[in-house]
Amino acid sequence: MRRTRVAVIGGGIGGLTAAGLLAKEGHEVTLFEQGATLGGKAQAVTVDGITLDTGPTLLTLPALVRGTFQRLGAMDLLPPFSELEQQCVYRFGDGCGLTVYKEVARTAESAAELRHSERHGVFSFYKEAEAIYRAAGEPYLEAPFEGMAGFMARVARRGVGAVLAGMRLSTLSELAERHFKTDHMRQFVGRFATYTGASPYEASAAFALIPHIERAYGAHHVRGGIGALVEALGQAVRRLGVTVRLNAHARYERESQCGGGYRVGPVGEAEPYDSVVVNADPLGALNREEEPLSLSGYVVLLEVEGRPSVPHHAVLFSHDYRREFEELFGGRLASDPTVYVCNPSATDDTMSPPGRIGLFMMVNAPPLPRSPAEAERAAEAWALNAEQAKGQMLERLATHFPQLKGRMRVLGQRTPVDLAAQGAPGGSIYGFLPHGKFGPFRRPRIRGRTPGLFFAGGGTHPGGGVPLVMLSGSFAAEMASAHLRKVEA
Repeated sequence: MRRTRVAVIGGGIGGLTAAGLLAKEGHEVTLFEQGATLGGKAQAVTVDGITLDTGPTLLTLPALVRGTFQRLGAMDLLPPFSELEQQCVYRFGDGCGLTVYKEVARTAESAAELRHSERHGVFSFYKEAEAIYRAAGEPYLEAPFEGMAGFMARVARRGVGAVLAGMRLSTLSELAERHFKTDHMRQFVGRFATYTGASPYEASAAFALIPHIERAYGAHHVRGGIGALVEALGQAVRRLGVTVRLNAHARYERESQCGGGYRVGPVGEAEPYDSVVVNADPLGALNREEEPLSLSGYVVLLEVEGRPSVPHHAVLFSHDYRREFEELFGGRLASDPTVYVCNPSATDDTMSPPGRIGLFMMVNAPPLPRSPAEAERAAEAWALNAEQAKGQMLERLATHFPQLKGRMRVLGQRTPVDLAAQGAPGGSIYGFLPHGKFGPFRRPRIRGRTPGLFFAGGGTHPGGGVPLVMLSGSFAAEMASAHLRKVEA
């Protein structure tokens, strides 16, 4: 009996996971990656001895990641993780601060310094966030989303209380207002909408499950960065026999013969395959190109002389959060942007040499326009936009960390234009924009419209972030395997 053949298009974390799991089951797997390196948006660079991720910088749900490597038989390749007791430092426009710890009581004490009543708000918020996760998050993550009937059946197994909790969900902003009195703490809650490229004033309160996950399962750093995790995945899939083709821009088309499989490969090199997993944003394939996109981002990488004290993760908030999102979703860079800063050297001395550190900085940015002419003009404008945004970021950084003044050197940058060149629609980090109460349920599904076609990655269910993208790859592999069993029969 011939081995069933699977093509995986795209070598991001979702595609690598799917490829490895399918190969582990004995299928003949070829992975096509249009770029020169694996990882998709999860890239890393090393400049003058300083290593920095240019994509995701945080790892949550470590058990899911370890479980994936275990299924791949690759625990020996998995880099070690470090759990951060101090998960993130938040600085606000008026100079106030908040430190979030894994231990919720310590977070509550920090919040009480803003206003005494916020101490109670922290406990009540995390309690509701956990209830949201149990009622909606767990059933959303435990199986591929194939429709509301299956999802509601999983919710119903958790009792009528879970069903009622889901029906009562408001926006993330409204949830924050129920628990907190200060704009500071409301900004803190609203920030988690940006994990999906959304606005807290339009996104569902269901996204409160994200801070619950960070509190319950921890915020972790991968030794060597997320880039080291990608490298380990690449080694794992090659060891399992996956054929990896870099610099190979593959296309796929349905084939009416040969059992209704697909022809896949670069132009002029297509070969027959029984199934395809596409690790790329699925909106175009689903004819949903006109839907609004989630936010993009602008990244600046810095070298800093010396070893100044900068937290591993810090968020430097704007003065007017609502205005910031109005500008971003109005197609403009924020006039007063919130800046995210990551200093991996605070935890991992392998990321930079003695006497220097590297910093990753990022602000949200609107996606590029859809029309080719407008997109071209927007791409040209980014040369000026980047300088403006970079100046704002450096100024904000020096305001909150004055010890950095005169010690910073720019190593590189990544704009929405760069993301678009990698295949992200409009440079959008997550593609689909999950606004509205039922936004998460409109996310593109893993199962494609034709038999044997599946999607993986941050643009499909269950969403973005390293562990969820891994989960999408795992789901895609399971669904493809089920299809291939029918083919073999």
